Amino acid sequence: MIGIIKGDVRYTYLSQMLGDAVSSDSLKDFYNIDRLVLPLGGIHADYTIKQTELNLKDILNVNRINAIYTGNANKELTELCRERHIRLYEMLKDHAFVMENAELTAKGLIYYLHGGSRELSEYHILVLGYGNIGYYLCRLFKALGTEFGVYTENKLEEKYLRLEGYSKAEEINGQYDIIINTIPQNVKVNYPSLTGVRVVDVASPPYGFDIDEIMKYGISYEIVSAIPSKFAPASAARIIKKFLENHR
Repeated sequence: MIGIIKGDVRYTYLSQMLGDAVSSDSLKDFYNIDRLVLPLGGIHADYTIKQTELNLKDILNVNRINAIYTGNANKELTELCRERHIRLYEMLKDHAFVMENAELTAKGLIYYLHGGSRELSEYHILVLGYGNIGYYLCRLFKALGTEFGVYTENKLEEKYLRLEGYSKAEEINGQYDIIINTIPQNVKVNYPSLTGVRVVDVASPPYGFDIDEIMKYGISYEIVSAIPSKFAPASAARIIKKFLENHR
């Protein structure tokens, strides 16, 4: 039986799809399981499972776990699995999972941006970063007929966006209606010029912008996380299910 640490709604769908699974955030419910699905964030250094009060060691002590699934594993989880001869699978290091999840993230973001009264093709948009999410976002914007540019400081990303024929922005300023950040680090920004620009950040911490500067100039700034689980949780669950089936 597979044990699933109860997290966002995608894990509820996952437990329903798998059938022979239990989804919970209570230790008493994890009994006679041999595989365990952790949140994508994994565990803290003290072995507590992120987003819960559960300790991973407590679960391992009452079950014969032979495989653990997570997004990224820290050194504590890696070492614990090595010591106990548990197979460790990291979804965010699997190319197929990352690409499918990135595509779903980009589609979900399109739904999110469409919440206003104007169609996206009427906006001028800047995408920061041309990694996995940026790649799919640009494909969608091109299909929608949206005018967009891409900013990157990465030479390899710049090479590929130019091969696609996309416009490369030389700086981040207020000439755009919407700026979407996918870079998980602060970038160089002309903050005073962003007054009136909608800034949407979908990156991981520490995100792409200096919060003090954002607040100083009263810039419209939104951090949008866990997009697949918010906009298409069943589809997000199917991506995880596929990974589990391919890594038994």
